[in-house]
Amino acid sequence: MLIHTDMIKPYLICLASMMVFSLQAQENISQTIRGQVIDTDGKYPLTGVTVLLADEGLEELVGTTTGQNGEFRLENVPLGRHHLKFSFMGYKEVLLSNLILTSSKELILEIAMEELAISLADVEVRATRSGEAQNEMAIVSGSAFTVEETDRYAGSRGDPARMASNFAGVQGADDSRNDIVIRGNAPGSVLWQLEGINIPNPNHVGASGTSGGPVNIINNKILANSDFYTGAFPAEFGNTVSGVFDLKFRKGNNEKHEKSFQLGFMGAELFLEGPINKSSRSSYLVGYRYSSLQLFSALGIDVGTTAVPRYQDFAFKFNFPLKNNGNLSVFAVGGKSNIDIKVSEESIEDRNLYGEKDRDQYFGSRMAVLGLSYEKVLQNQTYMKATLAASQERVEADHYYIVGRVQPDGFINVQDLPAILGYNFTTNKYSQVLSFFKKIDNKNTLNYGFQNDIFGFNLTDSARQVSILPQNDPSAPLPYQSTPWVNRWNVDGTMAVLAQPYLQWKHKPTETLSLVVGLHQQYFSLTDSWSPLEPRLGMNWKLDETQKIS
Repeated sequence: MLIHTDMIKPYLICLASMMVFSLQAQENISQTIRGQVIDTDGKYPLTGVTVLLADEGLEELVGTTTGQNGEFRLENVPLGRHHLKFSFMGYKEVLLSNLILTSSKELILEIAMEELAISLADVEVRATRSGEAQNEMAIVSGSAFTVEETDRYAGSRGDPARMASNFAGVQGADDSRNDIVIRGNAPGSVLWQLEGINIPNPNHVGASGTSGGPVNIINNKILANSDFYTGAFPAEFGNTVSGVFDLKFRKGNNEKHEKSFQLGFMGAELFLEGPINKSSRSSYLVGYRYSSLQLFSALGIDVGTTAVPRYQDFAFKFNFPLKNNGNLSVFAVGGKSNIDIKVSEESIEDRNLYGEKDRDQYFGSRMAVLGLSYEKVLQNQTYMKATLAASQERVEADHYYIVGRVQPDGFINVQDLPAILGYNFTTNKYSQVLSFFKKIDNKNTLNYGFQNDIFGFNLTDSARQVSILPQNDPSAPLPYQSTPWVNRWNVDGTMAVLAQPYLQWKHKPTETLSLVVGLHQQYFSLTDSWSPLEPRLGMNWKLDETQKIS
């Protein structure tokens, strides 16, 4: 029996969507877990922290203690899922669950431990568990998520936004986009932040004014553990009323080079990381991804639509530890995508999943962020972080109206393609962020700073209408007329400044009760006005190990 190739194409694409092919640089039966433990508020390293494997069924104790720089190492750990416990006199225990250890990569962790508010003799020590926000000022509606969770949650596809739709109070869209609705707020008001910088919409084929898209530009394999807020966020976040993704990049392996390649439904991905200089502990981390759908289409595989999204993205972080508790890092992320919907070349029976049926549409988008960040632990238990970044977001489209008659074979006899719409929305932004964490004592922490954004807008949008005139002769060309062009947007070179200072104070009267008070304000130069002071107030009262009131 002969099998036509068209019969197997749909099965190939289904198989590709379910399978992931990966190549790793090494195949070990054990691996290393290592990292650093720091104080949550002061960000200084903690020496002498006990680190233990807390897996059930261990026949012997496996653990170590942190050294002078707060670093620890567990070698020859079997591959699989593990639990870690961190304990230190005068600090809350930290319990990390379901850590995945694979043969291809060392597991490198950065653990922040919170100092107890009162002496050990007066309180029962409770643990900080996986899932609690890393930001100490976030005591209401904040959740931490790991890279592994963006793969494990149903329908996540390695995407933080799709993963977040599994949280309470968050509703996702359909499978075609990752827009999320948080407690009834509009999807466009979700704030994306990377390394402390507010960034443009980090999604491929993202329409102007939205915060979502079909595929996220930021690959989860380059992310460190990050925070997600569903409202009631700390005072450092502003200019949003919905939720916040506070994302962070990993630093990369500073001891050995690691390489991996993966081919999956979302893309062909290449990742490189390793030391730049082993003696200085500097490291690099680089990732690149190319659309699998575009590859399948080039091979003649039917992907279910003639309008195939084409995209690619990249990200990197170079990290340089400095003397005297300083650290310098350079990071970037960017992506480019486009899709051509050529209805004029299709049969009326073709499966066009996107766009309107009376026009050809050409859509493209791109975004990029480049940043420089400097961190330093000062002598008086103060941590300072300063970041400079430049970013660009561009969305453009052109529409052409189809003038022609449908033939008996289902294709259109195209007579003309007059342009009816064209827009180009480009926003350039330059950001400066400065923040300080001052640990006054074990009960009080002060956090203050500002974020300034300088915008440059280039927004053009023109449209017109085309209408077909009456015609009785089916063999004659179709007559049509068009209206004059209307400039709906014409903003070229307009500059604006958005300044956002903030101040917040955390107080722990007891070990089970935490209070956070903050103020946030905004100045926007186009209106030349300050917003009213926005008060922020949060309370967290832990009743026992499984219950709390926020």
